Amino acid sequence: MEVDPYADTLPPRYAIESDEEEEEFNPLHVVKPTTENTTVEAKILGELLSGGNLVVVSGEAGTIWAKGASLGGQTGAVYANNVQIGLAFNPSWTKSIVIISEALSGLPLYAMNPYAKHILESLQPKSLSLLDTYVVPTYSKDHAISFQEAPIRYLSTAEDTKFLEGKAELFSPPNLIQSTSASFLSILSVTSTPATVILLPSPHIPHPPPKQISTSNISHLTYDDVEWPTDLVNTAQSLLFKAVGENVDHAWKPLERKKKEKPSKRNTEVGEGGMYI
Repeated sequence: MEVDPYADTLPPRYAIESDEEEEEFNPLHVVKPTTENTTVEAKILGELLSGGNLVVVSGEAGTIWAKGASLGGQTGAVYANNVQIGLAFNPSWTKSIVIISEALSGLPLYAMNPYAKHILESLQPKSLSLLDTYVVPTYSKDHAISFQEAPIRYLSTAEDTKFLEGKAELFSPPNLIQSTSASFLSILSVTSTPATVILLPSPHIPHPPPKQISTSNISHLTYDDVEWPTDLVNTAQSLLFKAVGENVDHAWKPLERKKKEKPSKRNTEVGEGGMYI
């Protein structure tokens, strides 16, 4: 644009600069690199025998299944950076060690592989099975399917998967597992240790993993928003233990829901510090 040097006033700014110029990269603006600590120190406490079968149940599947599985008293724990991530049990009805993983605190992406690796190196299982979920609304398939009609799915590195026929469908590409279960499978895929993950359908799109390992929160155990049919959970449980060579004679039973009473107005006021669950 030509500017008249003898004009009494300057031209309006929009006549000289466009909006696009306002959005140009500013080389003087420096993005500071993140300094978040990504070091993971995992450890296992408790007397857990190595060399046997290992069953790991995670997330919402683990939380809900554990409530009706009669696991008995906790016999060990798995920590990441001094935060309890896994709760270990030796139920009377199985020879396998059972770990309820990420029921109290979630793992960031950078911590999943070191956590899984430490468990496998410490316990040296002869076979591994995992219970997790897959998201029905985002599952890529030729035709859409509802949560009520969604089947149990599986992925396995084992040679013999005949026990899954007619009970579960393959978790097929291009779908991906992005939870800690993927780390367990990935590590064992280059070994001779068989590993199978049983996936219950979930209607929920999960929250993204946390950026850092946070303190354990027991309130996570109250999460029971998904209501799977009892028969479906028992089928998943049966497959879970058949994957490690066990035919367990134990039925999963959901906990009875207690009717919630209306909290008093006093306890719902901000500042009172009371909460009804």
